[in-house]
Amino acid sequence: MASTLPETVNVSRFLNRKEFSNTVEIIVNETKFVCSGVIVAQQSPVFEKLFMGGATFVLLEDFFFPGSELAIEECLTLLYGGKVLITINNIASLVRFSLIYEIKFMWDLAFEWIKTNTTSTIICKIFDIANLPEVKSRKADLMAFCLEFMKKNEEDISQELISRLQDDKKGVERDFVKAMIQLTNCPGYVSFLIVFCGVSSSNTNFILDLSEFINYENLYAQFKELFNQLVASMNKSMEDPFRLKQLIDIQMSVLKM
Repeated sequence: MASTLPETVNVSRFLNRKEFSNTVEIIVNETKFVCSGVIVAQQSPVFEKLFMGGATFVLLEDFFFPGSELAIEECLTLLYGGKVLITINNIASLVRFSLIYEIKFMWDLAFEWIKTNTTSTIICKIFDIANLPEVKSRKADLMAFCLEFMKKNEEDISQELISRLQDDKKGVERDFVKAMIQLTNCPGYVSFLIVFCGVSSSNTNFILDLSEFINYENLYAQFKELFNQLVASMNKSMEDPFRLKQLIDIQMSVLKM
């Protein structure tokens, strides 16, 4: 996906002002990017304020991590109207850069990529991006998209999460599990929860703590076999007598129906 500077870009108000006439340095880790003060100031109100104050360089402290030089190079390439291949590997950096430095066209570009390219395989990563501190101003937009996607793709996401549990190199974020249960009341994700609870007593306890969001009665009425499998999976790793009582209470509540 490529981006170009909007046709309405107007740099004339910067051209004859000395604070923007020289090149400026954008520094990340040990790398210095020499840029036009005019271009970066026009695209970013944050950079404009910095350079109006007399700064000739800026340290991108929010991007001081190994390998961030490539991410910044791609962001600056977009600022200059160049082309960048956007993937799941760089989308978080584009989102963070666009929001930290208030670059609207870059945020629009990143969000459009997310809406167009998100799959069940990467929804967990997009959910994580929505929860980044720097994304606070756009969290509502990103989270609304994530939750809507989760509603429409319950079964595919459930299978992806099961694969993650079976892969030692991948994990399942509990915040994501909590969100999907609160959102869907859990029917589409029962097959995942069965596997999830079977992994450890900690996982079972986590799900029991979310019981207020799970309609066990409805689950039992519509998917009795899955309900029984879920209870069996929870019971398998049960260690705490208090938790056992919670599980028994759930079973008793559905049997009264």
